[in-house]
Amino acid sequence: MLKPCFSTHNAALAAALLLTGATSQAAEVVDMAGRHVQLPAQIDRVFAAAPPVVPLIYALNPNKLITVSFPFKPEDAAYITPAVLALPPVGRYLGEDSVPNPELLARAAPQLTVAWEMPFIDRSKVEQTFQTLGTPGLFVHLEHLADYPAALELVGAAIGEEARAAELASVIRSALQRMQSAVGAIPASERKRVYFAEGASGLLTECGDSFHAEVIALAGAENVMTCENKMMCGREPTTLAQLKALDPDVIVTDDAKFFASVKRDPAWAELRAVREGRVYRAPTAPFDWMGRPPSFMRVLAMQWLANLLYPERFAWDAAVEIPAFYAQFLGVNPASVKVDALLGRD
Repeated sequence: MLKPCFSTHNAALAAALLLTGATSQAAEVVDMAGRHVQLPAQIDRVFAAAPPVVPLIYALNPNKLITVSFPFKPEDAAYITPAVLALPPVGRYLGEDSVPNPELLARAAPQLTVAWEMPFIDRSKVEQTFQTLGTPGLFVHLEHLADYPAALELVGAAIGEEARAAELASVIRSALQRMQSAVGAIPASERKRVYFAEGASGLLTECGDSFHAEVIALAGAENVMTCENKMMCGREPTTLAQLKALDPDVIVTDDAKFFASVKRDPAWAELRAVREGRVYRAPTAPFDWMGRPPSFMRVLAMQWLANLLYPERFAWDAAVEIPAFYAQFLGVNPASVKVDALLGRD
């Protein structure tokens, strides 16, 4: 059984809403946990109770976020609105012992709480949080990229952002379909073998069943780590000796320190991927492309990786596609997107 990686009741929450009421009156929704929830007719202040919910609400309407779950990094500032950068980080609530910063949340006065559901959480504790905050609460599934279109549409309907949700959901569905058409039929024997290196040492990783590494499979590759996750948060330890035995075709990392050091480290030079220059850095600004937290950025990640692995099957121009995606999902000026810096090529 998957074990928590924090506190006593950890895992994560999920659900999506199904709007059943009229828009001019208070509406009833059915979330992905099957709960019937009454919502006010207009919602302008949303508490994102878990890290993956922050990008979801941000993409729909950043002005409706009242807190964030994590502090942004300096390099994120170019891609996040000043108002959201100034929001207080209150931490996450995934069914642990207590609600983070209850006084701050009370001052923020949320009208709706959106929580993330996964199989390994005490949902009743999170529902108690909804009552404590005095807000309706909705559970959404965000674990896999395929969950995202429905989550966007349903949360968008709940907060009055239906058109925006439909636009973004369509982009994600189309990208998934294009990816499947391009790489879905690759025989197992021809799939590139990828190691996902995490942490400054590069010796933390994700098992094949981890949603944190879902991008590898989406891009038509094989995760060399065939282990089973022991903790929801992943980051399974491995050894260089084990990696030398696996000898992956490609190494992907989202850690800038590891990326900067691996090519100069003689111990890592024994790996074919390092010797042949097939070590790539996935961007993390403003949200980690690989999925920590899991977000819509995986749309870019799977396309970027598929193009690196199978350029003959999947044509993709990073200089065009990345600025366009940042403009559409994050609302930034495409001219301000520094593609080489994001990809670690500057």
